[in-house]
Amino acid sequence: MKNTNSVNISEVLKDNMKIIDERFKDCPDIIRKQVFLNDNTEGYFIYIEGLIDTDLIQRDFIKPICNMDYETVINRKRINSLPADNIQHYEDMEAVISDVLAGSTAFLLNGMGGAVCANIRKFEKRGIREPDIEKNVRGPHEGFVEALNVNISILRRKIKNTNLKFKPISVGSTTNQTVNIAYMDGIADPQLIKKLYDKISSIDFDGILGAGYIEQMIVDFPNSIFPQYQATERSDRAVAALLEGRLLVITEGTPVVLIVPVTLFSFFKALDDYTTHWVFGSLLGILRVISAIIAIYLPSAYIALTTFHYYMVPLNLLIPLAESRARVPFPPVMEAFIMEIVIEMLREAAIRLPTYIGASIGVVGGIIIGQAAVQAGIVSELLIIVVAITAIASFMTPVYDMGLTLRTIRFLVMIATAIFGVIGIATITVLLLANLVILESLEQPYFQPIIPFRPKDLKDTIIRVPFKFLKRRPTLTHPRDKKRGKNND
Repeated sequence: MKNTNSVNISEVLKDNMKIIDERFKDCPDIIRKQVFLNDNTEGYFIYIEGLIDTDLIQRDFIKPICNMDYETVINRKRINSLPADNIQHYEDMEAVISDVLAGSTAFLLNGMGGAVCANIRKFEKRGIREPDIEKNVRGPHEGFVEALNVNISILRRKIKNTNLKFKPISVGSTTNQTVNIAYMDGIADPQLIKKLYDKISSIDFDGILGAGYIEQMIVDFPNSIFPQYQATERSDRAVAALLEGRLLVITEGTPVVLIVPVTLFSFFKALDDYTTHWVFGSLLGILRVISAIIAIYLPSAYIALTTFHYYMVPLNLLIPLAESRARVPFPPVMEAFIMEIVIEMLREAAIRLPTYIGASIGVVGGIIIGQAAVQAGIVSELLIIVVAITAIASFMTPVYDMGLTLRTIRFLVMIATAIFGVIGIATITVLLLANLVILESLEQPYFQPIIPFRPKDLKDTIIRVPFKFLKRRPTLTHPRDKKRGKNND
């Protein structure tokens, strides 16, 4: 647990080092470098190996101080003029320990009664590359990484404006991680910023190992299966959200950034919709929505038609369907569940295995298992086609979280259909629509611009109109600056 007891730094160096040795017991990575100034005054440099740039610290902080005497070191103006950046002065030992754990180098001197810290961090981090699950054709091919300062620099490089602001929050009573709320000053609604800041500040947990932790702890409707925050690793998607007045939640130690507030239609958009002609972007949007409907309802339609409503099937199709079904010993619902579960197992295995092996498992495994199942008489040929079309349709969703939601809904609809037929499909559909109507994302309507009806925002949902008609920001975020550009009316 985080120690919140304040301990003043003593003028006796041995007492200070006793506290350091006690707090950093069994920490072999902590370095205690003993030095003597020009007048033989004893001091210690304290830092964590692997978190600092050793060469820069030696050149810009340790060596200059070792060439001073006691009177010069306690002179703050002289210390602040050292080449090292971000020099801080502390009189509280807990603040010094926290700074060292964050990657700073602390200097304790006998008789000073305080500490000097320099922040020159350097640690191993992953290189910037395109996210594996959010591919793009014509847009940028760089994504966020685990290092918080790198992610902030990516946003700074794309938005060269002082209105890009960050509000840091410390979370995790044990891990003491930093979470930043990013927003555009002058565009983002201050009330939304305050709501989000209060929600994150109220988190009481020992460690935040991923952005999903934060999302689950602060969502307005935790029991809903629909994602209420949009998770992304793409910097271009994050920048586009900032320019619309949305907020970003950037968590230290994870490359996933949360976007809030969002609507249902936010999960069916990709940057390619905007980097191509508006006709193509609209076509892609329509295809994604149609694919989502197919991914949810196609297996249930198969179950309903073959179990309850076979009279709705055309005779030319009914005869070969009956011949195919005659060899299958299982009822349609069990047949459909077997294949859907197998497909989900293959999909999950492909994700967890290395890239090249996973691709082989997904393709070869699906073909072999499907063909073997038909030959063994476990499933019908038509169901193989239904399952294949459903799997392809589910891959059209550009956001992984929404894909999980569609897969979950598909199983719920299949169960309801197996019991009630078409009535089950209608019942689940009504319940889903009711849930979408009451849902909120950071207290903003989730089903907007349909409910509440915002006709001006319809031009940037499923169908995208040309940019000359997109002169105003979405009303969902209550932007302070509603116009995109200086001269737009």
